[in-house]
Amino acid sequence: MTQRPPIPAPPHKGGCLCGGVRFQLDARPIAANACHCSACKKLTGATNLLMIGGARDAFSHDGSVQRYRRRADSGREVDIARCATCGVRMWHEPLTAPALVFISAGTLDDPSWVVPASHIWVEKVSPGVLFQDDAIRIEGQPTQREVLFEAFARLYPL
Repeated sequence: MTQRPPIPAPPHKGGCLCGGVRFQLDARPIAANACHCSACKKLTGATNLLMIGGARDAFSHDGSVQRYRRRADSGREVDIARCATCGVRMWHEPLTAPALVFISAGTLDDPSWVVPASHIWVEKVSPGVLFQDDAIRIEGQPTQREVLFEAFARLYPL
């Protein structure tokens, strides 16, 4: 069984490389997901994007960001927030779900506890990527995000 560190109590703080943008999530995350789509690979320069999901009303930030609107293969649009100075991708906001924010785990001050409960676009996984034995795997983008939230709640009960 996958070893899962406990989730620390909020706030979950983070920021960009240059320090020009700082953010925090003042609530427990509702998802920990790895996306393996081609766009996330290009936008991060990594084999996938590991992110935590949370309530947007519990999220705040300081500093100047630039936004890039992207239409995913699923047809959904997201606004991707990057530092206006160093360009680090920090979070994205789905237009179809204005109550949510998805934070790039690598921009957290302490990402050591983030282990994905779900993986999406698994048919595009890069060689060498390992899946956790208890995480769900979804081809493409799920039609409903609730499946990601349910997977997280199952592995990280309150």
